[in-house]
Amino acid sequence: MVTLVQLFASSGPALTNWIGKLIYKMYEGIGNFGWTVVLFTIALKALLSPLDIWQKRTMMKNNRAMKLMAPEIEKLKKTYANAPDVLNQKQMELYKKHGYSMTGGCLPALITIVIFFIVFSGFNAAVRYENERIVYSLTQSYVEISAEEGMTPEVLDERMVEAYNEEKQGWLWIKNVFMSDTYANPVPTFDKFVGKGLGQIGATLPAETRGLNLKATKYDNGYDAILMPAMNSYNKSKFFDMKHWNGYFILPIISIVLSILSVKITKVNQPEMPAQTDENGNPAKTGQGMMKAMNWMMPIMMGVFALFYSSAFCIYMVMNSLITVLFNVAYNAIAKKQDEKAEEKRLSATFKR
Repeated sequence: MVTLVQLFASSGPALTNWIGKLIYKMYEGIGNFGWTVVLFTIALKALLSPLDIWQKRTMMKNNRAMKLMAPEIEKLKKTYANAPDVLNQKQMELYKKHGYSMTGGCLPALITIVIFFIVFSGFNAAVRYENERIVYSLTQSYVEISAEEGMTPEVLDERMVEAYNEEKQGWLWIKNVFMSDTYANPVPTFDKFVGKGLGQIGATLPAETRGLNLKATKYDNGYDAILMPAMNSYNKSKFFDMKHWNGYFILPIISIVLSILSVKITKVNQPEMPAQTDENGNPAKTGQGMMKAMNWMMPIMMGVFALFYSSAFCIYMVMNSLITVLFNVAYNAIAKKQDEKAEEKRLSATFKR
């Protein structure tokens, strides 16, 4: 039998990911993981705001340059209609002259995707660690409760549900912020806990749990002994048992809508790059096309991550998209006024001549 001394002497779960450590440190101070994610996202967006401003300025500069180049580009098309290689060369020279960047808007988007996956890795590590910590803590509770004199399986189950209630972490309508905001079960099953596939926790079962004395219970393995009572209380008995769903798809829907809205707002300010051709006269691939592909790839990614991974990470995606949309709307309004002033100044100078 595992003794209390052995349990407390064990090192327990470990968190090594540096982003995960930062998130968890904030969580220890705030006390609720959902609100921790909200504050973490706001802080991260503030830290990365120079990148957002750089991207918007590059797009604004390209827009202005494209408006100035438009007449000249049309002339080049007519002049070199039968010489696509020369046309491309002349267009590139024109871009350079006006400071038009074909990759300036693409680089920040690539950096954004890299940051997304770094943060995703941190959230996964924090969620995995918290689930392992809960199982480790409940194992200690099981050892203490099951050792009490006269303990019956029924009473032990009731006490384990009480112990779980002290550990569970909800947020607004979500019962367990470490599970997805869908029809998922609030309490992870063993397969969900140790699974390595899409949306699985990928946690490691503590050795203490595997070595539990199960004589006082009706279950045949340590994980079920400590969590099956909570599963019976909180998990759904059938698919349409919505009362026992972990969430109601609210965060995934908001995340996808905001991501699409962000793409639409960004697309408004993306300059239309003239079609370029290769030496054979066929359409050539451009950085603009690559950026458009990445922009539309994000909503798809948002949907997949929101549906299959933790509500905690979905809260991050919703907050990140919301801040991005608000920033873009505000920046676009300012940019529009600046463009109007610049156009008035240009027209005024033209008339004076």
